[in-house]
Amino acid sequence: MYCKVTPTDEEYTIPLHLDAAESQSSSRSPEYSAFQRGDQGIYHLLTFSQQDKSRLLLLESSSYTIGRHEANSIVLDSPTASRHHAYLIRILSPTEKQYHFRIFDGDFNGKRSRNGLWVNGKRRSACTLKDQDIISFGEEWSIRYHIVSNRHDKRLDPTVAVSEFPIPQLAPNLAPGAQLFPKSTQGGQIKPDESLKHHEMILARLSSFAELAPHAIIETDLSGQITYYNPMAAIQFQNLILGETAAVVAGLMETLDHGRIQTLTREVMVGGCVYEQSIHCILQSQVIRSYFTEITQRKNLEQTLVEAKARYAAAANGANDGIWDWDLVADRLYVSARWKAMSGYSESQISADPKEWFSRIHPHDLDRVTQEIKLHCNGCIPHFESEYRILNQDGNYRWVRARGLALRNDQGQAIRIAGSQADIHDHHLAKTQLAHDALHDGMTGLPNRTLFLDRLNQALKHLKRTPEAKCAVLFLDLDRFKLINDSLGHSAGDELLIEVAHRLQQCLRAEDTVARLGGDEFVVLLHSIEKIDDALRTAHKILAVLRTAIPIQGHEIFTSASIGIALSDHSTSAAADLLQNADTAMYQAKHLGKNQLALYGSSMRGHSIRQLTLESDLQKALQRQEFQLLYQPILTLDSRQTVGVEALIRWDHPTRGLVAPADFIPVAEDTGLIVPIGWWVIETACEQLRCWSEHYHPLSMSLNISSRQFLEHDFVARVEEVIRRQQIQPHQLKLEITEGVAMHNPQIIARKFEQIQALGVRLMMDDFGTGYSSLNYLKSFSIDTLKIDRSFIDAMLQENGIEIIRTIINLAHNLNMDVVAEGVEHEDQAQRLVELGCEYGQGYLFAKPMDADRLKATVLDPKTGSLPAL
Repeated sequence: MYCKVTPTDEEYTIPLHLDAAESQSSSRSPEYSAFQRGDQGIYHLLTFSQQDKSRLLLLESSSYTIGRHEANSIVLDSPTASRHHAYLIRILSPTEKQYHFRIFDGDFNGKRSRNGLWVNGKRRSACTLKDQDIISFGEEWSIRYHIVSNRHDKRLDPTVAVSEFPIPQLAPNLAPGAQLFPKSTQGGQIKPDESLKHHEMILARLSSFAELAPHAIIETDLSGQITYYNPMAAIQFQNLILGETAAVVAGLMETLDHGRIQTLTREVMVGGCVYEQSIHCILQSQVIRSYFTEITQRKNLEQTLVEAKARYAAAANGANDGIWDWDLVADRLYVSARWKAMSGYSESQISADPKEWFSRIHPHDLDRVTQEIKLHCNGCIPHFESEYRILNQDGNYRWVRARGLALRNDQGQAIRIAGSQADIHDHHLAKTQLAHDALHDGMTGLPNRTLFLDRLNQALKHLKRTPEAKCAVLFLDLDRFKLINDSLGHSAGDELLIEVAHRLQQCLRAEDTVARLGGDEFVVLLHSIEKIDDALRTAHKILAVLRTAIPIQGHEIFTSASIGIALSDHSTSAAADLLQNADTAMYQAKHLGKNQLALYGSSMRGHSIRQLTLESDLQKALQRQEFQLLYQPILTLDSRQTVGVEALIRWDHPTRGLVAPADFIPVAEDTGLIVPIGWWVIETACEQLRCWSEHYHPLSMSLNISSRQFLEHDFVARVEEVIRRQQIQPHQLKLEITEGVAMHNPQIIARKFEQIQALGVRLMMDDFGTGYSSLNYLKSFSIDTLKIDRSFIDAMLQENGIEIIRTIINLAHNLNMDVVAEGVEHEDQAQRLVELGCEYGQGYLFAKPMDADRLKATVLDPKTGSLPAL
């Protein structure tokens, strides 16, 4: 409270109602009540004396201002007193658990009094008062400070006569705002300005805040000695109570750079707590005042936040993501350094304008991305996530994935959206590649079966909407591919497939599709054709382009294909059915020979089923011993003497009867059964040769060897084992190899030829002239005999036919080879062959293939048991 006293001519005292005082004290906090009174009750008083007058004042407020101006709590009517001469502040004494009053010279702003403040005869700028201290203001005023611990002290009892005190008794019922003494005639009393009065009242009220403040306040002089601390400082900093030098005030002048810095804030640690210390240097008052705010919880939260940010940064860096934050209200975009580096830009090259972000998004992705952001901001989708391409500094686009979440105001409106951006370029390319690989052939890059059937299904659906449209499927199977692959190696086979794929693409329109199903099988989808002639024209174009030589690994490879064609109609609904029809037609083309095509007809389905049954029966034929060998004699053309036989396999099917080789050999080749069948032929023929050799003059046995069997790694060793087991002469055995086998991977084939001939076995090249042999390789091969294919014999009487045969015979003789003509059916053919110098022949003109018994009866001499002289 503010206490103002007005003097009268009477002496008076200030009334003190102890019960009210105690009640007022009890309403304060326990800490303040304990320090104010203790257990016994402590009271603070001032007695004023001026010449012969004495007055008494009980100090109950936390602060008082003293001076000549009427705005002061205590008005001194003296010309020697300053307008604002001094002020009293209640301070806490932690060691004694009670408070004292401290008096300061001057006003709250640090302005000193004119005549100074004197305590016990010494001039002081500030002093903590002790009991019976005498305070002087100028020449006229003296005040004595009392500390009373006995509540029954007569000075506290207003009923006691004044004469009992050594000072005059003061009058009761002092009115607030009155003067302590009558006006002086010297200088007169200064009338307060109302605004200044209000200002001083505020300052006086504020002076009590230090005692009541919930924060610690400490003052020191410029040397660092503590001159004041409030109750909260004593509670929080126990070393002040213990009288130790407090760390909170150590080095203040150095910190303030010896007064050159007026205000400073720092953090200090005391007893495990963190405080923010706000330091103010008041040089005019020679005071350094510090305000302390405990920020332990805030620092812990800040540390938690720092750790969380560090974890987030570590996670973001570990994830290699860029961070972005778009303030939708200010339309400003923050992007992290990683975000910029992801695009190849430096810190200064990307501004905070969101338009820069959107300007770098690929035009094909921009509308989608903006729409997805809009949907999230409008609350239509729970979060924003999008994959798109963004322009890199090098001019290329890279795939990124952006994720974000909007922050909304109380109305649910998005005010900002923040998230991350990850570089998924490599991942996206890998994913795209995986998707591509799932639908494309890895070697040729063509669509695979899955993609082809999908496109065929789409084409068939289109047909239902456009009745006049048609589509066709062409099923291609390369002729002799396995031979090429086995002889030249898989790398050469791969090169061939890649070149075939390239040539097929050149034969088609942009809307057509060519796919590789696997192995040497290709399929073509012809969209929107008008008639079957369009499909036939494309098929013939393919056959023509495949007949052109293909250079591979230093060789010129000539290939061809068998093509099956299936045409759609409006009853065709399943893509798999149309593909199967084309496959069936392809097998029909294979039966017609190499480089052929066939158009699917309804009768082929039954034929295809019969083929499947044939495969199944062929698996069992060896176990059931359903195969047999027939033998066709080989004679000298001039003397017609038999010099050997060729073993030919036949299949005696239990229900179909005799199955021709042309019907089951291709199936055996496709299924791989040709190898075990081939070894059965070699074993059986050599056994028969041994039987004949025991009773007749030895003759030769010619055997057809498939390319798959010949190229087996242990072929030579197994042939040697058969010869040893059957005890025949190796030179009696002649192995017929097709021209195609010899011309693929000639180095390997040449070594194998040498190994075979080292056994004493002879080699014949079958069907010579039907392939595309290299004469240089033919010269290096150790071939004993060339066999002219029957197609040349049939055409020998046609134009240029005789010259082709003459060339083959001359070539063989020049290479020291014998010549056998097969398929001789007419006498004039035999005579012309003799004239051309051909030594041997076989065919229906001389004898048809026959079993061993018939051969013995008709060819071998029954009387002499020998063959005619060779």
